[in-house]
Amino acid sequence: MTKGDWKNRLIAGIKEKGKSQREVSLAAGKAPGYVNSLLKEGKDPTIENLILVCRAADLSLAWVLFGFEMTRETEEIVREIEKSGSERRHGLLQFLRGNNDEFA
Repeated sequence: MTKGDWKNRLIAGIKEKGKSQREVSLAAGKAPGYVNSLLKEGKDPTIENLILVCRAADLSLAWVLFGFEMTRETEEIVREIEKSGSERRHGLLQFLRGNNDEFA
């Protein structure tokens, strides 16, 4: 992913939702120019602030960051996978890839 991709998706998403950057900034609990400063001044938000902005814009964080939607179930799966150890993650990855021989 190139550096500006998430910013382009955020701009497009805000426009698609019919909101202004100012409106999203204020709804996220930030200064009126916060979103504009992220997009125009090259500032990088903390993940917490980006989550607030995405919620205020009614956009999926996964879509803004990666360009695809993620269901709530998938988000929960990802959270649970991240909590597990590397051995369990490896096993789940093998299972999802269809390499089930080691589970037989």
